[in-house]
Amino acid sequence: MGKNKTDLEGDKWWEFSLAWKWPHEGFTVGYDLIEPIEEDISKYCSFILYLGPVSLVINWGKHSWNE
Repeated sequence: MGKNKTDLEGDKWWEFSLAWKWPHEGFTVGYDLIEPIEEDISKYCSFILYLGPVSLVINWGKHSWNE
């Protein structure tokens, strides 16, 4: 389940998704902030908020980062 938006006139994009894990597959409380690295082909940032079996994921970036 997710939602995304691309700014067609600009360079920015973002994406929001909701992920579910069964409690026996993993139960986490916390967060991750993932920044792009130079060696990575597709450069984007991610913020993941873990709320037990549910994870809220926000990805964002710029199209110019991939050039």
